[in-house]
Amino acid sequence: MKVDSLIPSNLTTQINDNNNKNDENASFADLLKKSINDVNNLQIAADTAIKEISTGKMDNIQDAVMAIEKADVSMRLLLEVKNKAVQAYNQIMNMQV
Repeated sequence: MKVDSLIPSNLTTQINDNNNKNDENASFADLLKKSINDVNNLQIAADTAIKEISTGKMDNIQDAVMAIEKADVSMRLLLEVKNKAVQAYNQIMNMQV
């Protein structure tokens, strides 16, 4: 089964165009806040999936595993971005003027 065929191409183009317009006008702080909120939402979804699996409300464990993995990958990415930002800040502070 081809995953790309599930998403209409015109919808994908429209989403990309909207993201580009929003990204051009957004500041770094706004992008960072949005990213943190997205990671938080994925973490909440993963916690909900874990609770549903443990209580027996969810039969499909694959959906729960995917939600947990998405949350894990997004958290790792956010931590790496934070580490790079701190590293760049430290390099700037150590510059001699």
